[in-house]
Amino acid sequence: MAAIEPTAGQRVSESKPYSFAWNIIPLVACLADPILGVLGKLLTIFWWPELPKGADSPRRRQRGLAIVVGGVEGPSIYNYWLGTGLLRGRYRGAVIRFHWNAGIFGIRSAVNLMSRRHHERQSDLLAQAIIDHLRTHHSPVCLLAQSGGCFIVLRALEKLPEDIRVQTAVLLAPSTSPGYDLAPATRRCTSKLVSFGSLGDAIFLGLATLLLGTSDRVFSPSAGFVGWHANLPGFVECRWHPLWLRHGYWGNHISTSSPRFIADVVTQMLTT
Repeated sequence: MAAIEPTAGQRVSESKPYSFAWNIIPLVACLADPILGVLGKLLTIFWWPELPKGADSPRRRQRGLAIVVGGVEGPSIYNYWLGTGLLRGRYRGAVIRFHWNAGIFGIRSAVNLMSRRHHERQSDLLAQAIIDHLRTHHSPVCLLAQSGGCFIVLRALEKLPEDIRVQTAVLLAPSTSPGYDLAPATRRCTSKLVSFGSLGDAIFLGLATLLLGTSDRVFSPSAGFVGWHANLPGFVECRWHPLWLRHGYWGNHISTSSPRFIADVVTQMLTT
């Protein structure tokens, strides 16, 4: 997939044009998002998936650390897939999940989306986890976030001291407003800040954030749906492309967590 990776400021849909008719696929796929979101969370009542014990070890930490930050639904099969996708893609560092979003489904989801105090407290904890690792192990840190977790990552990056940098941060379907200033977070990445989004994310990142607000509390469609108002050195925006169908990313919200997409496309962005 390296052939369709854009340079900073360029969208993948611009680097490899395709017929607009292909967008019918993600627009249809997004109809399943609400059902899949509820089912994925309900599944954790009966099965709480944990990453393999070997995913986080001192030896792997010496090579690096990837921190997975899930969406507002809380710990679920979807952020589990993000972690297993990195392992499947042969990421050689440690892989952990940052549970900023635990709580009662439904009630907690609203808090995770809307509470500024919660966002600040959890982004403080994430920033401290990054600092602790870098000062202890001196190996690169990468961040992989989905949906509401993307705002937690952005705020954590903004809070890092001047001498602290992560290597790469990847935002999947960010529920942040398109006009949010990415410059401070981008400056905290030695490699790049990458965002994936699609017009097929019309329900969660279009209608829902228009009515309920984005993670940064703007009542508008999210950047993951309409794209960012940013063209910065070190920032790469990847818009959904039909070539990614083969990797399980259908252009809707839930399929950004496809383990095959994470393994085949996203992991290489963390390791190159």
